[in-house]
Amino acid sequence: MNKLPPLNALRIFEAVARLQSFTKAAETLCLTQSAVSHQVRNLEEHFGFPLLVRSQRGIALTPEGATLQHCLHTSLQQIDDTCRQLSQRQHSIRIKSPPSIAVRWLVPQLQQFKAQFPDLDINVSTVWEEKPAFDWGLFDLAIQYGDGDWPGVTVELLHREELTPVASPALLADKRQLQMADLADYPLIHTSRDRHDWELWLDAPWPKGQKELLFDADVMGIEAARHGLGIALLDPFIVQDALADGSLVTPCERTVPSGKGYYLVLPPHERHVRRVQPLVRWLQQAA
Repeated sequence: MNKLPPLNALRIFEAVARLQSFTKAAETLCLTQSAVSHQVRNLEEHFGFPLLVRSQRGIALTPEGATLQHCLHTSLQQIDDTCRQLSQRQHSIRIKSPPSIAVRWLVPQLQQFKAQFPDLDINVSTVWEEKPAFDWGLFDLAIQYGDGDWPGVTVELLHREELTPVASPALLADKRQLQMADLADYPLIHTSRDRHDWELWLDAPWPKGQKELLFDADVMGIEAARHGLGIALLDPFIVQDALADGSLVTPCERTVPSGKGYYLVLPPHERHVRRVQPLVRWLQQAA
């Protein structure tokens, strides 16, 4: 890389070129006019050709000066934007979350968090990943579904998943409780292509001839159950509001742990962890 000219001289030249005045540039930068002129001359000596044309009517940029001014203005604007974004990071936390828990649990909780921490902005992005990927340039905290065994990151348990059938009261009609054998009369909703969730709950292979509905996202399975399309196998944790308002009920007493859960995942940087710790503790208490 060729030797760069002094960065201070570049900054001063950009101000002179932008304001079209040595005097105004000096006032803006809190420098004397002679200091500004000296830095511009040094810059011209560095390149070996003039950047400005000086006359009694003022100054004008040479073609080389105009090229340099455009580059400097764009670069300084990018630096300013980046610094502003980094400063704002002190007052914001970016969360990555699976759609189901973000929509059904996290977002309803945030109003209470904002009441306790009004100066902290929360940005939530939803993404479903079969294999977790933690890009700490894009997120400060991740809610991740799985077994919690992810090396190289800080992992804290949020909620251990437990599965039980849920259904719309309209689908069940007058039946309040169902036995396992009764499930053969209803479509079973699931969001795992291998039917592992239902086989775990049934403690048996998938029943031959069983009616079913398959969705590739939990939020779709939840809505299908609410609309009476079948019985879904879900964690009551992510349908708390539907169970509370009666749009979903749990017709079976059997509940089984899935061996997985929702975890709060943080980068392995102690300073970063301290910044998001109030939110982490609050979420754990809310869960």
